[in-house]
Parts: sequence; structure tokens; C-alpha cells
Amino acid sequence: MKKNLLFLLSLLAMGFGFIACNEDDTTDYSDFYEWKAQNDAVMLRMHDYQNRLGQNAYFTDTIKSLAEPLSYRCLYRVITPANEDSLRALNKWYTPYYTSTLKMHYTLYDPKSVMKKLPADEASFNDPSVMDKIFFDSENKADTLESQQVTFFENFTCASVIVGWAEILQHMHIGDNWLVAIPWYLAYGQAGNSTIDPYSNLYFRMELVDITKLGGPVPEGSGVIDK
Repeated sequence: MKKNLLFLLSLLAMGFGFIACNEDDTTDYSDFYEWKAQNDAVMLRMHDYQNRLGQNAYFTDTIKSLAEPLSYRCLYRVITPANEDSLRALNKWYTPYYTSTLKMHYTLYDPKSVMKKLPADEASFNDPSVMDKIFFDSENKADTLESQQVTFFENFTCASVIVGWAEILQHMHIGDNWLVAIPWYLAYGQAGNSTIDPYSNLYFRMELVDITKLGGPVPEGSGVIDK
């Protein structure tokens, strides 16, 4: 239990500051430049498919980001949508603020395993029957990083997690279950962390379980997404 808690803290405790911190990083990351090129190429490919195919692409939607270029925006596919009628009846049809307190489930898929399994051809890449097996079959989840679905990761805000999560969560409703692709630039950047290699795109299944405290808009001009 203690080991899992330490993993969760190391995985999610980083916020918006990681890019600025890395500007003064003198570490030699040249061993990971090929990995960076592979991750950049995959993101550009996903965005190309989404731009050309729209709802016919596997990752059907892009989150508009403060980060540029286009390859550094998050993509997602809705697995299960929120129940709008039910949420409206409860007066909960809203999305989180940057300062909201949240509860969620998530699964992290091992970046290297995903990279190895992604199809080379466009038809297979955008075929749900092919792509879903990469992320959802128990056989494929066996070699993922801490592959269990985390139950009720809670009492956190968008301000306390990686940039990609912060941007995605502010577009989700309670009950939304999404598969998301986060570029390395909005995850752990060039430095990575103790379990994530530098320049790694991250792939999550994320379900927003509840907004336990709505909070409010961030001050204007703060540099983060406002509602």
C-alpha cells in the first residue's frame, strides 16, 4: 500500500512548473533523442488523422492548448460519455475549474508497450477493433506500468497535476470516461521521472468520478486556462 502511494505521489505531484525547471537542466538527454523523435512522429500522425478524418479517426478530438505547436496538444476518444440528463437533474452539468477538487479513476499504459503495438497503416490505426485491444485487453495490460485501475484518486486539483491532465480534466463532465494521449511536452517533459523515460508521450484511461468542490475561475491573466 505504501509503495503504491509513493508511486501515485511521484506520478501526479508535478504541476505546471516542470517546463520552466527544465530550462536550466544541464543533463545530457542525447540517449533519448531517437525516442523523442518517435514520440513526436506519433503525435503528428495522430493529429494528421484527426484533422483529416474527424470523427472517423480513432482519437476523435483535440484539446485546445496553451502549448504550441499542434503536435503538443492532447487528443482523446470518448469511451463512455457522461449522462447529461442525469447531471442536469442534479444540477451538476458543469466542468471543473482549475481550482476544483476532484475524484477520478485512471489507468496509465506503459509508453513503450503502446509504441510497439501501434499499427503502421492508417486503416488499422483508426480501426477501433484494432486499437481498443492495445489499451483495453487484459492480456495487453499485463505489461503496463502499475497497470491496475486506480480507485478513487481524490482530493486533488488541476493545479497539482501534469499540464496535460489539467487541460483535459477542465473539459470533462462527471461520468466521462476517456482514452487520452498526452504529448511529452505536457507530461514529464525532457526529464521524465523515476518511472517515465524522458520525452515519453503518455496514454491514460481517465474517468472523472466527481467534482467534490467546484472552486472558481482563476484570476484573469494568470497564464492558465480559465472557464
